[in-house]
Amino acid sequence: DRTLTPAIREFGYRTASLIDPTCGSGHFLLGAFHRFVEEWQRAEPSRNRRDIAQKALDAVAGVDLNPFAVAISRFRLLVAALLASDVQKLADAPDFRIHVAIGDSLLHGKRFGMTATEGMFERAEHYAGTGLEHAYASEDLADVQRILGRQYHAVVGNPPYIVVKDAALSRAYRSAYASCHMKYSLGCPFTERFFDLAVTGPVASRPAGYVGLITTNSFMKREFGSKLIEEVLPRLDLSHVVDSSGAWIPGHNRDGTATVILFGRHRPPMVSNPIRTVMGIRSEPGTPSIPAEGLVWSAIVAQVDRVGSESDYISVADTPRSVFAKHPWSIGGGGAADV
Repeated sequence: DRTLTPAIREFGYRTASLIDPTCGSGHFLLGAFHRFVEEWQRAEPSRNRRDIAQKALDAVAGVDLNPFAVAISRFRLLVAALLASDVQKLADAPDFRIHVAIGDSLLHGKRFGMTATEGMFERAEHYAGTGLEHAYASEDLADVQRILGRQYHAVVGNPPYIVVKDAALSRAYRSAYASCHMKYSLGCPFTERFFDLAVTGPVASRPAGYVGLITTNSFMKREFGSKLIEEVLPRLDLSHVVDSSGAWIPGHNRDGTATVILFGRHRPPMVSNPIRTVMGIRSEPGTPSIPAEGLVWSAIVAQVDRVGSESDYISVADTPRSVFAKHPWSIGGGGAADV
């Protein structure tokens, strides 16, 4: 709703594209595919359904390091394309092209420079031509380089949050991403990479790619997040910071990961524009039978566009951009941030 839909509206359904650089088993890719199919069918109802399915597949790309996740993602997209084409049997399936590949989105492809601090772009380019540009046997290097060699109109995902234990790999990431600081979480360089892959708007008033990600909120307070907050994000048009730590989100609550949702565009910010901030007050009181109807999540959806609103679970405000240029962040609702 906050990334692909406005991208299609701004750039057109024929042009718009989306990537999830950490696609896992393809949940975001499936959602994007269905939206593209709906747009094509609405705008061109007489077009061949197989052709529409392929055009929707061509608009969606994904990369993940896990070969099993990529296999699942490809299969789910194939099944979705068959259903969209009214094909009932795999034996009758057209030779659909699916743009999902195995690889490391932090190491492969191109860097587009805007997310890096002074000199980082050159160092990243230099590093890309060294022996560090390796690939595991399972990786689809040619496909990954093609997919990650361009920018997209929408970039969405749920990047991994782990700390890299392999020293050489950690150094490789550190040499390419300004946000890698101290014992960093992968959420930091992936935030940088997400913006990197979105179409660059040269000035604040020009069209740019939309970015949306749900990531760990540990960077907001722990010291390793200081470079992401003070050196990288101030260069970007961050539009929303949504505290989702109190919501029941399957896959996160069980492992204790507290999350935040970031939205923005890959262009310089207008300093006078505030950042919409959804601040948490109370967590979900129990486990909702339908997570999408949880009390906290429902409050976020209902209130995010209502500045000044406050409920039992969240409050919403527009925060001066300068507040988010300093580490740490405090986004407690109900007046807690003011205190």
